[in-house]
Amino acid sequence: MSKSISGQPSSPSQTETAGVDSAHGRSMIWFAATILLGAFLVFQVQPIISKCVLPWFGGTPAVWTTCMLFFQLLLFGGYLYAHVLRTFCNPFAQAVIHLLLLSAAALVLPIEPSDAWKPTGSETPTLYLLWMLASHVGLPYFVLSSTGPLVQAWLSFHDNSERVYRLYALSNAGSLFALLSYPFLFEPVLSVSTQSSMWSLLFCLFALVQGYVAISLFRITDDSTRAAITGPTGDSPTPAIASTSVSANIQAAWIALPALASVMLLVVTNHVCQDIAVVPFLWVLPLSLYLASFIVCFDSPQWYRPKPIAAVTLAALALIQGKTLLPGSIQLIAEACCYMVMLFGACLLCHGEVARLKPGTDRLTQYYAMLSAGGALGGVIVAILCPLLLNNHAELPFFVALVTALTFLLFFACKTWNRTEYDWAAAARLKYGAIVLMIAPILTMAFVSNNHTIASQRNFFGVLKVREKPLGTCLVHGSTLHGMQRYAPNQSQPTTYYGHESGVGHVIKALQQQHPSLRIGIVGLGCGVLTTYGRPADHFDLIEINPAVIDIADRYFTFMKDCPSQMTRHLGDGRLVLERMPDAKFDLLVLDAFSSDAIPAHLLTRESMALYRTRLAEGGVLTVHTSNNHLELSPLVHNLSRDAGLESRMLEGIGDDSIGTTHSTWMIIAAPGHAIFQAPSLAAATTATADELRDAPLWTDQHHNLVSVLRLWQ
Repeated sequence: MSKSISGQPSSPSQTETAGVDSAHGRSMIWFAATILLGAFLVFQVQPIISKCVLPWFGGTPAVWTTCMLFFQLLLFGGYLYAHVLRTFCNPFAQAVIHLLLLSAAALVLPIEPSDAWKPTGSETPTLYLLWMLASHVGLPYFVLSSTGPLVQAWLSFHDNSERVYRLYALSNAGSLFALLSYPFLFEPVLSVSTQSSMWSLLFCLFALVQGYVAISLFRITDDSTRAAITGPTGDSPTPAIASTSVSANIQAAWIALPALASVMLLVVTNHVCQDIAVVPFLWVLPLSLYLASFIVCFDSPQWYRPKPIAAVTLAALALIQGKTLLPGSIQLIAEACCYMVMLFGACLLCHGEVARLKPGTDRLTQYYAMLSAGGALGGVIVAILCPLLLNNHAELPFFVALVTALTFLLFFACKTWNRTEYDWAAAARLKYGAIVLMIAPILTMAFVSNNHTIASQRNFFGVLKVREKPLGTCLVHGSTLHGMQRYAPNQSQPTTYYGHESGVGHVIKALQQQHPSLRIGIVGLGCGVLTTYGRPADHFDLIEINPAVIDIADRYFTFMKDCPSQMTRHLGDGRLVLERMPDAKFDLLVLDAFSSDAIPAHLLTRESMALYRTRLAEGGVLTVHTSNNHLELSPLVHNLSRDAGLESRMLEGIGDDSIGTTHSTWMIIAAPGHAIFQAPSLAAATTATADELRDAPLWTDQHHNLVSVLRLWQ
């Protein structure tokens, strides 16, 4: 007979309890392993698949927003599946159904789309991207998204206490590790194809681990389920909120609060990516803060302190409004930091409140399904409704103002700095002040943004605005100027980055002196300023991915109408269009897709440079516009040119406000010893130094990291 520590014989009940505890401890390892591995894969796949398809859609931030919408919708589907499975199926049926689903998901691997999925330019980008994602990663992601609530529900057959909810914090910790490891461990070292293959192998491992946990459900009986509910001693654990106390208002909060946090995540990510670049790190950082808020709020109630969180959030919001008072050299990084602090604070408040309102474990899957429904609702608002209903990015100031008002009320409603106790009557007395805080910045933003704006169009690729300035009419995309047409009688003069003294201006004039006719290819139309150089014998191939740009250039500018040259327009991504033109030979190929801060990195890789070389006629010249506020692209282009066996020079043009030209940086690339480099007008062009070439990155389709050219300090 076994002995107790005191030396007395152990009772049968003690022995049985010890055995149960030991078995429960072993099973907890499998539950935790399933949660961690599933969460890691859920959030590792998002940057991987987004980076796979980003080049095909022009590198626009909307690719990330659409991918987020897809994953949020599938997350809701997975949580709903877990709720339905738990509600209507016994443990044996749950195990059988999920094992079949795991097997089916493993059969659709790997996840990387093939070249056959490259868009032609005629598709609706959002719908086509969603369909592509559903075809390649839909079923595996659906299975993974159900892991958290489903495994917690299975654990509740053994342990029905509130401890089950701590696995949600563990799940978010696994997700956070996946996100933070991607830009620092996986992206710099592994190619996109290798990342996809590794993810597929890890999914197979996950299927085996969760399959083992699912098979353990075959041993669950009705008696063991009832024992979990009452506990080993017959005592019923007390849930966070009794099921009978969950009102309709609380259930509405389960959806509304996660929806607001999701909206803030997406609008802040969009804003930061538009002002800096579409870099995986800048996708990962906001999402990491979003996940960290779940970890803090669901690990233990003691971590959530609404009053100090609200105070810090309000301070960050105030600094955002006063960013113009800071020196220009630090405005960008200061603004980005303030937005991150504000986002983290808003997510902590939303998720802290929803965690405070969590129910007992018998409503666990319903609770998680409603949380995920809120997240999906936020994605639908930002990715679908806002582009359909708005012609600008008004959702950012609106939701920032809403968060400001709600944070203000929560700060004064919370009675102490150390506890979560509320006096809602105090908040009610300040409701008019909150309304003023919300409306004032919206009205100010609306007045400023509409000042001198003739037209505004918004689509998948962003917001385009046509504005009047003293010298002429401008096309603006986000915060980037994409061309200007002066008023009559100077409407046919080249302006902005394309003036006669710019690099491309000098190259065109030099080539026209040598050739009676030129075939010129332009990737990135803008408002058509470069067509001012056209002669009757010249031919332009104008390649533009955004149909709204073509529409605006035709409607509000006359550059193309006034040009005597022949023109052919091509709608689609510049590289994909050039790939579909195997017989094209250009005397001059102009790449003008990098002045915006959200650059298409796939146009500056070793493979793309090889493509451009095959599209140049004998004696052809390639020019690349590298003017950019926050990215240092010239060393990269120098290195790509050297790698391709070409010679490159950089020419910086000085702007003249009186004629509407701006400072510009152009790279001029041609075969070594090309006559273009002997042109007197290009005498000021410079070659790369040895230090520049040594430190410059060399991007490929499988390895291109925008952090390597990021220039935050100006």
